[in-house]
Amino acid sequence: MAENRTFQFVGNGYGNTPVSLTVTVAGTQIFSGEIPTINEPIDPPPEWNPSTQVVLFELPNSAAINTDFSGSLNTTITVSGGYGVNFGEINSNYYIGNVVTDPGSGTVDNFSQCYTGTPTNSDGSEDPRSSVTIGGVPQPTTRPPTGAWNWLVNSGETMTYNWNISLGQVSDVVGNTTAYTGPHTTTP
Repeated sequence: MAENRTFQFVGNGYGNTPVSLTVTVAGTQIFSGEIPTINEPIDPPPEWNPSTQVVLFELPNSAAINTDFSGSLNTTITVSGGYGVNFGEINSNYYIGNVVTDPGSGTVDNFSQCYTGTPTNSDGSEDPRSSVTIGGVPQPTTRPPTGAWNWLVNSGETMTYNWNISLGQVSDVVGNTTAYTGPHTTTP
């Protein structure tokens, strides 16, 4: 049985005034508002440290992107105010893992990366973002072989990308893609 998933978008906002985001996924606005902001410059770019990144916003309890969903969704994020944002990992609950070595996998209360490289994304990477453009400029597709890349978006810019999502897992049972007929429309 499929479970609804919650997704956490992690990173850092920078500025001496609040930073706001407007986020649209598959044509639906999922977030609009201020995010946590650090009063530090982004020029030169700050050193990326995942341990200091925070949850910027969430997509809670999504039935449309439940544990049976895998694929990619067109995503647009517009940044305003402050200096800008560093976007890092996109985590989800019910993530895939070995329940013996990672007892948090397949559970509602623990979070880890929502994308593990399957299905293959448009850049052939394990980044949850592919075909990225920032301020209308296509970004390089060369990335580290595993995990999420950090994307710096200045205030006043828009980032678009394919948000890549792997199947979820409930306890030790991986999701079932046969329940889907399209990007995220369930069959009766």
